[in-house]
Amino acid sequence: MKATPADSETLATLIPFDRCDADELIVLAGHAWVIELPRGAVLARIGSRDEWDFYLLDGELELDAADGRVLSLQAGSETALHPVASLQPRKYTIRARSAVRCLRVQRQLVASLRGSGARNDPAMTLYESETSGLDEHPLYAVLRDDLAQDSLSLPSLPEVALRIRRMVDDDTATLPQIAHLVQSDPAISARLMKVANGALFHGMAPAESCTQAIARLGLDATRHLVVGFVLRNLFEKEVHDAALAARMRRLWEHSVEVGAIALVLAQVTPGLNPEEALLVGLLHDIGELVVLTYAARLPQLVAGEGALEDVVAALKGEVGATVLREWHFPEGFVAASREAEAWCRDAAPEPDYCDITIVAQLHSFVGTPYMAGLPALTEVPAFAKIAGGALTPPMSMALLERAKGQIGEIRQLFLG
Repeated sequence: MKATPADSETLATLIPFDRCDADELIVLAGHAWVIELPRGAVLARIGSRDEWDFYLLDGELELDAADGRVLSLQAGSETALHPVASLQPRKYTIRARSAVRCLRVQRQLVASLRGSGARNDPAMTLYESETSGLDEHPLYAVLRDDLAQDSLSLPSLPEVALRIRRMVDDDTATLPQIAHLVQSDPAISARLMKVANGALFHGMAPAESCTQAIARLGLDATRHLVVGFVLRNLFEKEVHDAALAARMRRLWEHSVEVGAIALVLAQVTPGLNPEEALLVGLLHDIGELVVLTYAARLPQLVAGEGALEDVVAALKGEVGATVLREWHFPEGFVAASREAEAWCRDAAPEPDYCDITIVAQLHSFVGTPYMAGLPALTEVPAFAKIAGGALTPPMSMALLERAKGQIGEIRQLFLG
């Protein structure tokens, strides 16, 4: 895919940018790109979430709906002045029927312009005048309103994890002081010792104290691992609904699997910290946990498994981003929680932790029914950034096969 910066003249022909003045268009052009794609390329997949709106500039697009309908959009049409099928999660798979040029712009900019009085045409999004039906779902309504009013009922990190994070970030704290605090929780201390004496440090003399373990791991890795250790309690909290409790446990197992794979992929990707990639993987589905917690607390609002799946898909990204901002995690964690299933995401040429999480998720689904409908690794922009672009799918699978022992050790560490 070829991408070049957009120009203000192109933006000025599209809605809602046609209401902006020249200076605003210059600023907006810095947040938009013109992309060129070959016939058959996929811009977005049905059910996915991402941060982009697309406008068709040249060529023809095909939109495949879940019910089998196939729609088309021609450049130069009135409809092409508006974003293409932009409802989230995506209601269509958007595919290039011919070679195409499209404008790709951050959705939040389009939304802010609409909200500021820019023209809001009834046909703003192609073929999406029908509602998804979620607005009438009571659980969706409660979560949506709590999100809008900044009143979500959020989980809290255990106090010991917060204190350890704060102390690690304190430049005046000494290693013995940090070790003393870690030892106040024997379970966390024991797990840190296990990591420090694990396969990653094979051949080194055993770490015989918590201080030695932290010194070997490093402060950043210690901080990430401590948070990972306490997360399990959030996913395995007691709820009255046995089916929801089992789903939460499966969600934690999936998070551990993704985190373990992300760590291995980060080890071969310059510029990324493996332990941070692990924690991003562990946290990427925290929004789904919150939605499930609401469902357990308000069972009268859940109309059925299918409806719950729709609510999870629609809200888990923004809910997860809200949780991680409340916990004061860096923006990279927030982005991964919000966009971990945005398979066509291509935020920058360099890989980030969201890219790692996207690829780790696809690897975690290999051989399972979840692969149905998901893109191949070679169709995902994030995959081309892993290991400096040096991996093919067989090489990537071989890498994970060689790391099977390390992945198993991480599973044991976080699943017990």
